[in-house]
Amino acid sequence: MSTMPNFKSLPTREASGSEKTIIEEVLSLYQCKPTEKAYSHYAENAVFSDPVSIAQGKAVIQSQFNGMPKIFKQSDTKECRVLDDKSKPNAIVLDLTQHYVFKLGNFEKTLNSLITLELQNGMIQRHEEQWDGKPNATAADGFFGKLAEWRKIAGAKLIHAVVGPDPSKV
Repeated sequence: MSTMPNFKSLPTREASGSEKTIIEEVLSLYQCKPTEKAYSHYAENAVFSDPVSIAQGKAVIQSQFNGMPKIFKQSDTKECRVLDDKSKPNAIVLDLTQHYVFKLGNFEKTLNSLITLELQNGMIQRHEEQWDGKPNATAADGFFGKLAEWRKIAGAKLIHAVVGPDPSKV
């Protein structure tokens, strides 16, 4: 589990050309516009984690983001800053503010997230989203952390079984 207290105080930096491409494609996923091109930046054994799910493997990650248009009528990026986190030299760290409009009840929510994209050979190996920069519960947090981790893995597998990884079927 990574933790970054007060990530808002980190300085920003310019993304490199290859980083800009990855960032744009990942943002398209958050904007409910999944494409094969966006998923091409993920390693086959990549892991995505947020407070709701832990998706292990590229196909399961695809299902998570492919499911978003089924829940949200709209999702807009309000702000995205590339943070200069010297402690993570092989990662793209983003301060993302995303506005979601749910399909049911016309409920809206603006969410600020710390996004860490850990890269290996130019591919996303791990994609972690921390809402308001708060660390996600893991097995390392003891019994309740382990229960939360099991629930998040099971939830991701269920979404994968129901939604599927093909973005053309969204």
